[in-house]
Amino acid sequence: MEGPAGGDDLLDRLRRVAAGDREAAAWLYDSFAPSLFRRLRRRYEPLGLDSEDLLQDSFALYFRDDAKVLRDFLERTAGGGATRQALERHLWDLACGVAANARRTAWRRRAVPLPELPLSTGAAAESRALARDTLRRLEACLREGNRRVVLYYALRFRDGLTPAEVARVTGWSSKATYKLRQSLNEAVRECAERLRIDIG
Repeated sequence: MEGPAGGDDLLDRLRRVAAGDREAAAWLYDSFAPSLFRRLRRRYEPLGLDSEDLLQDSFALYFRDDAKVLRDFLERTAGGGATRQALERHLWDLACGVAANARRTAWRRRAVPLPELPLSTGAAAESRALARDTLRRLEACLREGNRRVVLYYALRFRDGLTPAEVARVTGWSSKATYKLRQSLNEAVRECAERLRIDIG
């Protein structure tokens, strides 16, 4: 579905997203995610941040809490300022806020004094380190695939939402969410095979 140039059509679709319309929510993601991803990649990957993570986290915030962030945007632009350009700026500002939080978190982790670091040793510590490395490799492989599958993974397994909550915050139908779960299972199997990871 093509994105509108602006005006009443855009405003109507955004109101439908805020009201929980699943098709409109899918349109919002499909229309604005590609350009936002390109901007994030140019700006933040040189700083060591993962642009795919930033994209998924930004849209997760946008859809969460009954689309409160979007409803706030609509209220602020009630006088006719809800143009495509304004929405793109709003999404970009939100994504930059997500990126700033990610950088602060990364900095705090680097700045932990050595005496406060866990000093566990032995087989248990080695096993945990191996599991973390395996998960990072698996996630990196998944990010090479379908963006909707990656968003489903982030919402379901990083943010801990149930499938019903994923459907609600994204606007996807239950059927689409179920298909994404199947697609994710298949993507995990393919990545595990490619990386020679034993997932049982």
